[in-house]
Amino acid sequence: MNETVAISIPVLLLFSVILIFPVLIFRHLRLRLTKDLIISMLRMGVQLGLVAIYLEYIFKLDMLVVNVAWVLVMIVVATGSILRQSGLSWRKCLWTILPAHLLTSLLVLTGFLFVFDFETIGSARYLIPLMGMVLGNILRSNVVALDRFFSELRANEEMHIQYLTLGASEAEAVRPFLRNALRAAVGPQLGTVATMGIVSLPGMMTGQILGGSSPAVAIAYQIMIMIAIFTAATVSAFLVVHFSRSVAFDATGRLDGSIFLKRP
Repeated sequence: MNETVAISIPVLLLFSVILIFPVLIFRHLRLRLTKDLIISMLRMGVQLGLVAIYLEYIFKLDMLVVNVAWVLVMIVVATGSILRQSGLSWRKCLWTILPAHLLTSLLVLTGFLFVFDFETIGSARYLIPLMGMVLGNILRSNVVALDRFFSELRANEEMHIQYLTLGASEAEAVRPFLRNALRAAVGPQLGTVATMGIVSLPGMMTGQILGGSSPAVAIAYQIMIMIAIFTAATVSAFLVVHFSRSVAFDATGRLDGSIFLKRP
């Protein structure tokens, strides 16, 4: 059997009954997360349903300009989500952090050209899923990097000022904080890579096997995408923190509070 077994909507709804167990745990611990769980699952279903309809059209159309435009939309949305989750202002930080994601995406796409020809990587069936996986992991690593960088700077602002007073350049003064931020962002990625195939079977490999590909082909694709993800996560985490420095400090070298979202 080489074809993927189709899952009908009624069967999928029946499978969702297992969510009763997280709900029971939430109620037992009085976490008050049941409403959030229901809303999140409904949002996921609606969003993925709309994306499925849209991608069906995109895959049939398969125009390079449209495919690239969709990837750019994905990059902008990912950047906005990173800023929101990191507590940073869109107005202040969007145009300093967006270039980091554009450069990282260009780097990864250039790497894909070593594996695929231009026509293949430019097709919707390859470009959109591959970049979607890369951008999803960029999102997680960047949120961790920015959160760690600015939280440590806030907690140790006097140390940063002292470095500057002793003659350190701005780059030298923030290097310890940048180092810790990158370690926090990249560490989980290294753990995932190190245990892959032993502790977990990754999603891309599992999906290809379920789709009828041989395990050897699926493994080759998974190794390729993990290299791309790790490279993108590391480079983008470094660049977003590095670029954010241009708006992070005032003339005296102190953190500019206007870059942070005002919490209600």
